Amino acid sequence: MKGRVLACLVAGVVLAACGGGGSSNGKATPGGSPATEPPRAGEGALLIANLNTVVEVDVKSGGRKVLLEMAGTNSFVLDPAVSPDGGSIAYIQQPPPKVEEGRFDAGSDLWVMNRDGSGQRLVFAHAQPNQLVRFPRWEDAGHVLAIVQEISTEAGITRVVYTLERIEVATGQRENVMEDVLAFDISPDRQRLVIAKLLPQTGEVLQASGLGGGEAVEVVGVDQLLAPFSYPRFSPDGQTIAFASADQTGARAPVQLVSLERDSSGGFTAPPRPATVLDGLPQDIWRVEAAGGRAVRVANLKEDLPALTWDGSGEHIFAIGVAGMYDVNLETGAADRIGEGAFHAQIAWAP
Repeated sequence: MKGRVLACLVAGVVLAACGGGGSSNGKATPGGSPATEPPRAGEGALLIANLNTVVEVDVKSGGRKVLLEMAGTNSFVLDPAVSPDGGSIAYIQQPPPKVEEGRFDAGSDLWVMNRDGSGQRLVFAHAQPNQLVRFPRWEDAGHVLAIVQEISTEAGITRVVYTLERIEVATGQRENVMEDVLAFDISPDRQRLVIAKLLPQTGEVLQASGLGGGEAVEVVGVDQLLAPFSYPRFSPDGQTIAFASADQTGARAPVQLVSLERDSSGGFTAPPRPATVLDGLPQDIWRVEAAGGRAVRVANLKEDLPALTWDGSGEHIFAIGVAGMYDVNLETGAADRIGEGAFHAQIAWAP
């Protein structure tokens, strides 16, 4: 029933990301109050960030509401995340690229707003050109964990550093937590982390560790031939981790060279272009026990960088990619396409 309700509305949600109500230009919209009591497991809404808008879709009624719209600014809104008490949403805003003093800047900033979309305020503005803040997750009511990406050049060599940082919501103060983190999530009890870790020379692995430190446990190693790891997410009970990844088993197949052919005029005809240009290998949805083990593919999507989220019951995983939006029913094994996709949209569960 859940999939049928959403199927009627998700196409409208994605299209509505370019218009509708809500607020604009980063200013607060009055009215409403943040939720104080989350509904029981399984009930809630999906937050869809697409281009300059965050839209809420109620999974029970199918109702739709535009929470945030950055109208006329050419800004991108990314990575909505709801606080543990359900009262606030952290999100990323990427302003239009600009050139200042001869330096190009396409950095992003961390913002927070009330659950109803009001009270928007800047928490941390990128401190140097092209510094990117991404993937915020709430540690508690006063702190957000996020990945800060910084580019530096030393001796003619460009280096990209990915640092997991703790950012205080009230002051914007930052504290380093861990280096070389490409993606992550925090467990429902706020005690553990799952991280996509970049290891020197060996590649990318999925690890779990305590939030306060300690030895990391390998959840999915390089031997399983899965990479990259996108949007790792703990299940509501904290026992399982879902993530998007590409099956690299056949990635080393022989390369087939494509030659240009002469046409009737004596020129050359280029090979046909693919219908969709992907950022990497097509990805599927997987899950693995939080303690580690063999990852199991639960949805064969072959999508371009799909974002995913669990529902409140732990029985469904929702995902969105370029080609569609999907409801993965973990009880029945069905993966239904329930609506239109969007380029690099994100999705989050909201009680």
